[in-house]
Amino acid sequence: MSDTPLPQIVPNFDLLSFMAGTNLAFSEAVGLGVKKLALSSPYSPEQLDVMMEVTRYSSERFGTVYQPEPNLLESKLFPRDIARGKTVVLIAHDQSILDEYSELKRLKEKSDSMGNPEELELEIARRFGRLLSYDEAGIEGLIAKHG
Repeated sequence: MSDTPLPQIVPNFDLLSFMAGTNLAFSEAVGLGVKKLALSSPYSPEQLDVMMEVTRYSSERFGTVYQPEPNLLESKLFPRDIARGKTVVLIAHDQSILDEYSELKRLKEKSDSMGNPEELELEIARRFGRLLSYDEAGIEGLIAKHG
């Protein structure tokens, strides 16, 4: 959130309320099938306790599953340090989506052990983007920006 002007734009801006609203909106989108997987904001340890309660509620409300992820998959899709030292909550349509994410993490470990071949790194980023329900142009744009 350090790169957003929202605290200067919105009077009485409250970061936890903002994060809770984002979490609920993503849970609704995932629960209704608009997205297969959504990522919460990166949470500090202090924020995580509160936001896990929000996630439990939103999961029950919208029929999603979730998983705290203290080591978000690093790929060419996002800045490498986007969530370092923080926890992101994966909000998924069902367990098979979380399983697919876990498979991508295993593939990333394999890529790391092989010296991160470009072709494999691009495959990981593209598969991660598709899991997040991004369209192909959006995925390629993010890779161009962050890859």
